[in-house]
Amino acid sequence: MRAFSGRHVRAEQGDFAAAASLVEQGLEHEPHEVSLRAAGAAYRTRHSGSSDGLRALIALAPELANTTYRNLLIDYACAGPKLPRRLVAKAHRIRDN
Repeated sequence: MRAFSGRHVRAEQGDFAAAASLVEQGLEHEPHEVSLRAAGAAYRTRHSGSSDGLRALIALAPELANTTYRNLLIDYACAGPKLPRRLVAKAHRIRDN
């Protein structure tokens, strides 16, 4: 639970590289945890502008039961640099449904 809290704090502080690193540590223990995988994709996307990260988040988003958390991750990711507009629009459609 500590890493879970730490990654959220890091993300809220804008340190998405550190947040992604904490997610990776969590995935070592729970590699199939969808919320960790989605958070990692969102934080990597925000940090690096990774289109692949945003695609991964889009694929995982329907599996997230907590829509508030899902929408937060989408917002974080879509604020990443130099992302294709169509991909961002696709993520926003998920957020808005």
